[in-house]
Amino acid sequence: MDIKVMLWYDVEDYITEQADEALSQLVDMMDNRGVISSLKFVADKARVLRDRGRFDIIKKLAGHELCYHTDNHSRHPTMSEYLAEYGFADGAKEFERQEIQGFLDTMNIIGQFHTSYGQPGASWAPQVYPVLRKWGVPTYLDSHDMIDLNDMPFWYGGVLNITRLYATMRMDLHNDEETALAEAKATFDKLCETRRDGEEKTKFISIYYHPCEFSSTKFWDGINFMGKNTPACDWKPSPLHPSGKMESLVERLGKFIDYTLKRDNVEYITAGQTVQYEVRGNAKTSVEAIQNFAANTQDNYINYEKFDGRWYSPSEILSLMERYLSKRHLTAELIYGPEKHIKSEVNAKVKVIDLISAVREQYSRVFGYKQFPDLYKIGENLINPPDMYITLKSAIAQNLGCDDEIDIARGGVLAPAALVRDKTEWGGDWIFPEKLDATNLVNIAKLQTWTIRPFDL
Repeated sequence: MDIKVMLWYDVEDYITEQADEALSQLVDMMDNRGVISSLKFVADKARVLRDRGRFDIIKKLAGHELCYHTDNHSRHPTMSEYLAEYGFADGAKEFERQEIQGFLDTMNIIGQFHTSYGQPGASWAPQVYPVLRKWGVPTYLDSHDMIDLNDMPFWYGGVLNITRLYATMRMDLHNDEETALAEAKATFDKLCETRRDGEEKTKFISIYYHPCEFSSTKFWDGINFMGKNTPACDWKPSPLHPSGKMESLVERLGKFIDYTLKRDNVEYITAGQTVQYEVRGNAKTSVEAIQNFAANTQDNYINYEKFDGRWYSPSEILSLMERYLSKRHLTAELIYGPEKHIKSEVNAKVKVIDLISAVREQYSRVFGYKQFPDLYKIGENLINPPDMYITLKSAIAQNLGCDDEIDIARGGVLAPAALVRDKTEWGGDWIFPEKLDATNLVNIAKLQTWTIRPFDL
């Protein structure tokens, strides 16, 4: 089994100048070992490197991967705050409006294209995904528990999420070096030897840090943005480690990396490179696979499924069922979930051809990407996407033709919604000025599990 290690850094402290030097030393340490990393840059950090004339550091970054970490990280309102009451489509527009300049500035200053994105702290929101697709960002790199699919990489919102890996670790920077190294080596060895379902060929291990941890004893944003914004004229740099401590911590990490490289099957990769390790089956789903699916799965159960050696999200499966019934080529189409869940209103039977037409013609758009309507309208019937899904499946199971009539099935359950953490009161750190009511964000996140599926390892 090949071990692919993703070493990544949140490069964010734009107040403490010594954090610049920590970044510089970390890049040198990695370059000396031929190790590449993913650098999640806050746009304000890129701007201050430019404004401080640290082009020596900017030039060093060429051998590593640039990722986006928002425009200004912890200044209020943070992303979850300003998106808390927006819907899915209008929230996506707001995220792009707020973040596009930082996205462009970071690319222009560093001289690379972004290959991943990760939120600041706990400030997560589901509306970012269509924007990332529009921007051409293929992966979401972070460590959070908002959505968990067996602690493995997964696709959500059309983006590969490397956000909840069971194989995530950090070497301690606070204990004495001997203890920290021994514990980290033991953890790494255990992760390498552990095998989950689907990891027969490749395992991903995620290791993350912040350059400011190597320069400072406290996080910069906790000092300046705890609960509210501090005026820029009053910003305070983080307290620094004693002289020589930064160098010793960088060296400590280097020693740990040296240990990991002793294994023949270990390779360091970037977030953007993870996509190429997906192993997909046949490009075309077979007719028999759709027939077996419709005949052998629970009537009202909606989930990601595996056909012919590859996983499909619920929305892709709905698109495949429509194509099957209309006798079109069986290629899946990702469709975003609706804005709201509304009960169906059913008054009469419908023809299968009318179901096909509704799916094909009734949809919204988010930056050009298809989105389910809240309700499909067919004559006097208003049918929500879950009930449309199970009705299409019923039509296939009964081997109905386009001109046949069918009763609208009721009670479709989007099972992957349970993968979203139910906690709706967010807070407890400096990312939010007070406890944030995240009910709307959680509800949207559940609706967007129409797009979730496992990573085909």
